[in-house]
Amino acid sequence: MKKNYKILVIICLCVVYICGCTDVKEIQHLSYATAIGVDYKDGKYHSYIQLVSFEGIARTEGQTSEGSVWVSEAVADTFEDSFFVVYKTAQERIIWAHVTTILLSETAIEKGFDNIFDSLTRYYEFRLTPWVFGTNESVEKVLSTPGFFGQTTLDTILHAPKRIYEQSSVIRPIKLQRLAREIFEPAETTYVASVAIDNTTWEKDQVTDPKIALNGAFFIKNDEFKGFYETEKLNGLRWLTPETVRADVAVQGDNEDIEYHVVFEYPSANVDLVFIQNTPKFNIELDVTGYFVNRNVNETIKLQEIEKKTKETITDEIMKLYLLGVEEGVDFYNLEHELFRKNFPTWQRLKKNGDPILTETSLHDISINLTIEHTGVKKNPSVDMKDIR
Repeated sequence: MKKNYKILVIICLCVVYICGCTDVKEIQHLSYATAIGVDYKDGKYHSYIQLVSFEGIARTEGQTSEGSVWVSEAVADTFEDSFFVVYKTAQERIIWAHVTTILLSETAIEKGFDNIFDSLTRYYEFRLTPWVFGTNESVEKVLSTPGFFGQTTLDTILHAPKRIYEQSSVIRPIKLQRLAREIFEPAETTYVASVAIDNTTWEKDQVTDPKIALNGAFFIKNDEFKGFYETEKLNGLRWLTPETVRADVAVQGDNEDIEYHVVFEYPSANVDLVFIQNTPKFNIELDVTGYFVNRNVNETIKLQEIEKKTKETITDEIMKLYLLGVEEGVDFYNLEHELFRKNFPTWQRLKKNGDPILTETSLHDISINLTIEHTGVKKNPSVDMKDIR
């Protein structure tokens, strides 16, 4: 009797465990979305879903095939409805938990972020950790642009921006959770890095090989689109960005030719709010430590002269961007937010009276503590260290 009882218990347990696995899906029967693109044209939302084949992700020894990328396009009146259009042709269930990038067109950013963010945060599979980028080119083509060596788009700036940012900090990437927080923060201006397709830099077997490149940033304040600015105009931004890892400076001589390049790592900036004649002013103090990487002029330059010219170049970059922001109404350095946080009554009074918070003279002082650790002259036997001191 006891023996039969044990057998019955074992059979029941087996039945329970077997039934519990009936709804498990094998990975080859699922489609994993890796990126979402959004465009807004003619009063309708165009959504793009990027899928990447596993053969381009998990490679085996001797495998030579390149990973494939699929990009869908669906059009609907709302961003949410466009997903249900995609489901009609999806073939397999789409898993959204692995989305690592959201790509917005310029028109989608202008339309506003509320509807997009609301849809992404209500469904339980979506996470708040994807990178967010913008583009003023075709969303579909950007999502279809592959990386190097037969790798998929997962090995590009879109999905792994921090790798190249640590080598050259131009425009800091931003994740969805931070973007949402900063968009809805009073008096704060945030920005989304912009990407484009570069068709000129790289070739593969003497054939043009397009690659994704950073080309600027879209600026937003309280869900209001403030404009797109190219990378060349944003050089001053990196000095006040806490995430900056590595920034290079090309210093010009008297004849406007590049004399040398200096690289700085982990610059540290501090913004102080001061009042001069009851008017809020801002002082920027910047600490930078760097080293020589290139010298184009075959002359001995005193170290003091190097530091002086480099300081002037950095100060000029910061000031040019600030004045551009005053002219076009964009607070690139978030100085208004500093006033909002540190002296709310003054900020409130200026907003209530309609007085400008930032003018051409609001940036009162830029102080730079610059240290050049080495100039690389030990590698050049024609230069004596004592000559540069």
